[in-house]
Amino acid sequence: MASAEETEESNKFHFKSLATKIAIFICVLLVGASIFRIIERDKGLQTTHSNTENVKEEITSKYNISAKDLRKLFTAFEKELADATEARKPQWTFSNSVFLAFSIMTTIGYGYLTPKTWQGQLFCIFYSMVAIPVTGIMLISVGNHVTLALQRLISMLETRLLRREMPMNPQLKSTVVTFVFMVVIIISGALLTSHTDDWTFIEGMYFTFISLSTIGFGDYIINNGQLKDPDVQKTIAVNFTVVLITVGLCVVSSVLCSVSDLIEEKRKRMHVLSAAAALANSAPNKLSLRKTEARKNKKLETRRPLSTIEEASV
Repeated sequence: MASAEETEESNKFHFKSLATKIAIFICVLLVGASIFRIIERDKGLQTTHSNTENVKEEITSKYNISAKDLRKLFTAFEKELADATEARKPQWTFSNSVFLAFSIMTTIGYGYLTPKTWQGQLFCIFYSMVAIPVTGIMLISVGNHVTLALQRLISMLETRLLRREMPMNPQLKSTVVTFVFMVVIIISGALLTSHTDDWTFIEGMYFTFISLSTIGFGDYIINNGQLKDPDVQKTIAVNFTVVLITVGLCVVSSVLCSVSDLIEEKRKRMHVLSAAAALANSAPNKLSLRKTEARKNKKLETRRPLSTIEEASV
């Protein structure tokens, strides 16, 4: 009775619960990104200022250059190196912090931008302990709802369009559909990254798959981890790719849920078949046992002594 009730409960949509889990995921993502930015940005600025002052003091003492000439020299250096440095140096902007928090929550861990201060590293430990379970719960919930929606859709199409009384193998068909969705997302990610980062199609597929599988080597980073770009179209494409990866993680979770349902359905079917076979085998055995007992009783009746028969007659 309890298992039947649990099965019926699992076959229902819980949109309010799903929306709550997605909202909590977004809140944890944004709060974590904000805290990382506050902790690490000030430290980065202090480190840069300290390094600059050390270089100035070393040049002044070694080459006996005046402060005025030193300022001109540094201004020229900064102007020439600004573009090259900006292109490759990760800055603690809010968009980058969101990208870092996202990679922590999904356990992808690209490794391009990491906390350098002890405060940031300590916060990362406690943040991961909260954020990773939140993400896992959200992905499982979305995956279950996607799987259930596909099974309902397949059942409706087969019963209404194909006029079947019962749908055939809805679990298997939903597994195939979700797997096709996953392939489509990988291809879409490859097309998007070829636009944002000028990667080849294979490189884009490689990056998307490594992200969806949460392997996260970090050898390929979309737009160098920058979610915001001077090019508005590129910014939209980059952010859409991150959203696509999130959807892809949900689809991967749906694939796993579909495979789990398929295995569970096969297990139940095998259990029913084995029980039916055992029942079918036990029926002839019981019949033959009864016949054997009847034969034994007849033999005992024929072998009864004469005196016993006479006593019985008297």
